[in-house]
Amino acid sequence: MKILHLTIENIQDVPGLLSRSHRFFGDEGVLATMTPSTLGFPNGIMLNYPLLNSNLIRKFRKITGRENVNVLEHELKLQIKGANTAQRVLFKSRDLIWLYRLHTTWNRYSLGDFDIFHFDGDVPFIYGDRILKKLKHKHIVTHFFGSELRKWGMNPFLKEYANLRITSELDHTKIDPSLFFVPIPFEADMFSPRRHENKILRVGHSPTRRTAKGTADIVLAINKLKKKIKFEFLLIEGVSNKKCMELKATCDIGIDNIGSYAGTGYGRSGLEFLALGSPTIVEILDDYEYLLPSHPFVKATKKDFEDVLYNLLIDAELRRKKREQGIKWVRDFCSPRRIMSKIYGEYKRLGWK
Repeated sequence: MKILHLTIENIQDVPGLLSRSHRFFGDEGVLATMTPSTLGFPNGIMLNYPLLNSNLIRKFRKITGRENVNVLEHELKLQIKGANTAQRVLFKSRDLIWLYRLHTTWNRYSLGDFDIFHFDGDVPFIYGDRILKKLKHKHIVTHFFGSELRKWGMNPFLKEYANLRITSELDHTKIDPSLFFVPIPFEADMFSPRRHENKILRVGHSPTRRTAKGTADIVLAINKLKKKIKFEFLLIEGVSNKKCMELKATCDIGIDNIGSYAGTGYGRSGLEFLALGSPTIVEILDDYEYLLPSHPFVKATKKDFEDVLYNLLIDAELRRKKREQGIKWVRDFCSPRRIMSKIYGEYKRLGWK
């Protein structure tokens, strides 16, 4: 089979990794993206859609508040994208521009010839159903990552056309319990874990969006804790993924997020720290523990984060234990082959394979 993975941007290489993982099952996976990766991840077939990541659009998002992706746990609910008239007009106007750009690429790469279409990010080439109608005899998958579902809602046409709906976000299972959960895939065995700690322990944190990761709360607690115990703090942001990993490799302890501001649980940042052998602090609500059996994360909340980090800094045996657990768990639980096997289990259930 030939499977196309389409995403707006190859954020953290999750769609790219999923597309490459079909080879484990003898199939061909292809990645297509609408806009280039800002972190240097592979782009695959580039559609080059306008109105996505230009400086003007970034300024517009900042002015209109669209950069704020925070949705607290008690605010979670299923929304339908384009539910109001203004949104629909905006999306349909944008569709006309995107369709013009898509036409050439569609023919050049025979995009209609794939057997399965994974829309990684819930965008089926355009907002509307014009392309989906062309693909009505194909197998359609929508896969949610990040803040798309919790902040902006579900595409109404994919809600109708998708035969399989997947999420890799813990709290999405509360927004729509019918979603099939798979963990974030990660090639942990591509990284060499740290063998020795720094003489002065170094704590790292690498937010893509500070507000989503609780960075302000983290920095406040760090500054207070530095008055009690000596350690270094490294805030990693605004660099390529390659540079980010180089800096993370110098850290003895990692911090993913606290506060549950934009989803609950770990992200790729936490997986990177684990793979590098750094015990990692994350906020995970008890409601979602069953989705992450035997996870090695050091749990913390905004209230107890300072104490949790202090205990980790003074307890070498705890760090050793969490380091060993973390390396094993991230290699096994987040293995792309394991996660793709879960997806193929759904393919078989639906009679696609």
